[in-house]
Amino acid sequence: MKKNQLFNSLSNYIDSQDQFAVMVDGPWGSGKTFFFKHHFIPCICKKHRTVYFSVYGYESLNELKTALFNQLFVTSLGIQADKETTKSKIKDLASLTKETIGAFDKLKPFVSLAHTAENILIKNQLLSQNKMPASVLIIDDLERISQQINIDVLMGFLLTDIIEDYGYRVILVGNSKEIQEKKFLSLREKVISRVLPFTYDLKNIKKEFLQHSNITFLQDNSDWLVEILEGYSRHNKGQLNLRTLEFILSTFKLIDKNLNQYFENNLEQNSYSKEIKRSVFANLFVIATEYRAGILTRENLKNIDPLLDTRNFYFIHMKDDEEKSPAEQLTIRYHNNTNLTKVIMYDSSVTNVIFNGNFSAQHFVDCWKGLFNSKNAISNLDRISNFREMTDDQLKNLEGQLLKDACSQEAKANDILLTLNYFKFFDKNDIYFCNNNYLDKLINALKEAVNRSFESNKLPYSYDPNTFNVQYSVLGNDTNIMNRIRDIMSSAKDKNHRLETQKLVKAIFDNDTDTIRNMTQSGIKINIFEELLKSNYLNNALLEPKSKATLLDNYLNSEYLQISNSHDFHHGEQSDISKLIEKIETYTQIDNSIGQIDRFNLNNLVKTLKDILTKFKQ
Repeated sequence: MKKNQLFNSLSNYIDSQDQFAVMVDGPWGSGKTFFFKHHFIPCICKKHRTVYFSVYGYESLNELKTALFNQLFVTSLGIQADKETTKSKIKDLASLTKETIGAFDKLKPFVSLAHTAENILIKNQLLSQNKMPASVLIIDDLERISQQINIDVLMGFLLTDIIEDYGYRVILVGNSKEIQEKKFLSLREKVISRVLPFTYDLKNIKKEFLQHSNITFLQDNSDWLVEILEGYSRHNKGQLNLRTLEFILSTFKLIDKNLNQYFENNLEQNSYSKEIKRSVFANLFVIATEYRAGILTRENLKNIDPLLDTRNFYFIHMKDDEEKSPAEQLTIRYHNNTNLTKVIMYDSSVTNVIFNGNFSAQHFVDCWKGLFNSKNAISNLDRISNFREMTDDQLKNLEGQLLKDACSQEAKANDILLTLNYFKFFDKNDIYFCNNNYLDKLINALKEAVNRSFESNKLPYSYDPNTFNVQYSVLGNDTNIMNRIRDIMSSAKDKNHRLETQKLVKAIFDNDTDTIRNMTQSGIKINIFEELLKSNYLNNALLEPKSKATLLDNYLNSEYLQISNSHDFHHGEQSDISKLIEKIETYTQIDNSIGQIDRFNLNNLVKTLKDILTKFKQ
């Protein structure tokens, strides 16, 4: 039902002599509460005394009844129950009612007097308004009622006490699919005369959420935004969660503020502001919807890594029945919308604002310029995804250019692997036309790219078996190639780990607390004792005059002794700790020139090392 149809149906019910309730039934987050609070109630309350009441949060039927009667009573006196001044009156009345009735409830012989007190305070007043125009009670959040309350008892109470006794027109609001009680389904026919389906009209979203927004972009692009929402709704059986939309719009407000500040300081980018904001909204819409649906979490964010910083959303499959990756499933859910696919890119800054509330406009714009800016040529890797539309000669030429790009000194490991993945796919399908033998050349290019990353102090591509087969599905099915890639990546991982270890040891003896904190929080497993035994730090920082033993001692106390489960993080380091103890003790026993303070500090360090060994043996 469209909004005006639903409005008319409810109005007709209120003006009728119907002695039953009606129910407005719709999915969670579809905008039912918004419709009643912002449209229906403001209109009908001019003629009818109206009470809006949510059953959510009450743990017993008596508690719910008391709160409901208090609200009905206050509204019957002509006081608007949604104002702050009235809320305090309702609270006072609830206290007065409980004190008055509670005093009788404590004495069993006077239970009847308790009911009399209730009649005096509330019932007579409610009966006095049982005339036209009828009063209206809207019961919301029916599916969120406490499990401690039998919904069939609540329904019976509404029928006999509220509708029959006081003449209220009762409108129930909820999601019947989420109400599990079978008794409700059987009782519904006895209490509810009709069920009205609720679906939110997307045209209303344009008017109420976009055109009336204080964000200029949402106003100016409302038609485009509604097309995005309509495309999603059509593809997902008409389900649009307005709470998710509100989250998206509130998050976009933060993004828009940061982007506007960026454009003020970078006037040359202003000409692209509309396109950039469309891209960021499309990115936000997809990831925020997945997040609010519980599909994307902090724990599985790596699933969408193949979508980051690329315009190539084509996934190669060797078999028709091959299982689709989470990243591909996401594109299937959203990328059928051409308005979205024309502008979308995925950037970690958007993911960061969704999960952490921080957005880097600079990061997003830099990424956008690299992928969309017309001044930048489209990369050959971006072009290759359209190979189906090429002639044999066109694809042959492009394959040659890709091979040349991958073997250049600027090539990155990820791009080389992607090129190898494409070439292997083309080879298996007899559409690799380039005469050059690509395999050995690309493997050698990968080695060189990894070495270059170390020389430029940039972390190399890290091999993760869990995500590799998703990004490079063809390579993952070739054991020979995978073994060669794995050797390169394992070597890179070992080299990187050695660099990280050296970095931590240096930070300890430089008393660089920021680096120490960042590295320990990263979770990387480092055996500093092994590095100490191999490096010059043993002789140049520990076993020499003015020893820096105190700095190492402080670190070990903090990261080994004060952490209860440090053994789990440093398993297997005992032999290196023992060797270090032996080195220090030999030095202190043989060298008689050691100063007293240095000897004191080294002895304390040995004590700490022995304490660590004792702790690890427990």
